[in-house]
Amino acid sequence: MGGWITIGIAVAIAVAVSLGTGWWRYVFIPFKISASRMTVKRLGLAVTQPEDIDRVDSILASFARGFNAMITAPSQRVWRAHCDAQPPRYRPFTEEGVAMGFTLRRLFNYRAEEFENLLVKTAPEFRYLYYVGLGFWSGMRGHSADKLAHIVDGLDPLHRYLCHDGFGFKHAFFDYPKNPAGLAPLDKLDGYARSAAYQGAGRAMLFLYMSQPETMVEHIRGFGDIAPQAAAGVGLAAVFVNTDRLEQARQLAMHMPTEWRDQFHLGMCFALKARSITDRDQFERDMAHVDAPIREAVMASIRECDRIELLVRNDGLPDGYRRWRDRVSEWMAGHIEYPLAAITQQSAAPKPHTAASVTKRG
Repeated sequence: MGGWITIGIAVAIAVAVSLGTGWWRYVFIPFKISASRMTVKRLGLAVTQPEDIDRVDSILASFARGFNAMITAPSQRVWRAHCDAQPPRYRPFTEEGVAMGFTLRRLFNYRAEEFENLLVKTAPEFRYLYYVGLGFWSGMRGHSADKLAHIVDGLDPLHRYLCHDGFGFKHAFFDYPKNPAGLAPLDKLDGYARSAAYQGAGRAMLFLYMSQPETMVEHIRGFGDIAPQAAAGVGLAAVFVNTDRLEQARQLAMHMPTEWRDQFHLGMCFALKARSITDRDQFERDMAHVDAPIREAVMASIRECDRIELLVRNDGLPDGYRRWRDRVSEWMAGHIEYPLAAITQQSAAPKPHTAASVTKRG
């Protein structure tokens, strides 16, 4: 009898230690994504250049490892240390994976306020990636349009549309290649949410057909009236993946039909804006190798994107995300030579306004 008491005490102590230290989270190991299996070859992506393959493989692995760290790390300090250790080029994808694992880490007890406080406000430089990652999780869970609307309710009113972007990426990346009807959940979204979801679908098109731009264009044509929004997603992904190789994104831009170019251009701008706040030092190193006219166009576009974001946020009117994008697109059409080639009206360029200031103001 004494032996059983001893065993019981030992088990109770072990449970208490596990709960107190967070080591119990290793029960989530079966839910981990195998980073070694997230590859161009295994997923059948049309990416053929060796340097592109290495980069996409690294992006996919970074995302998977971020998700794994979030769900299994015994404490916030541990998963945050994992993120901090990532190289600047791939850390945003790690942070996106972290956001995807947020709800699972909290045992499916999701609250928008907690997501904002525990992720977004602790590392605002990755805020865009966090919303996208949350939407990706919703897509993986097969949530309905109503469920997704419930998830975004209570999130930042300007940036929450990025959840729809992540939702669209998931369905386009994993479901669309098997069956074009895989994008049907996007068409059930209301209002601008559908546009944002197809922007995410466009990002997926870049990864699916990176080495086949004409094939990419033909697939996007099949989206019908929403195709320009998908082109915006392509532009964003092309630049975000290749900020240090901007010429590759600019070459892809020339494959876009004329009627899509304003949106593709907008996507390029938003990618640069996002990169400029995730790691300013790395961004400046990347821009140091770009020809002066292009660099000037890049910096002017970011300044205007910052300026309009602040104006839209301050006016507090509904549908701010759409108006933010529309106003930046309109400005770029009049001031920046496509694709980010030069400033066309130097005198009309806005006064300097740094991306860092947006981070400080939230």
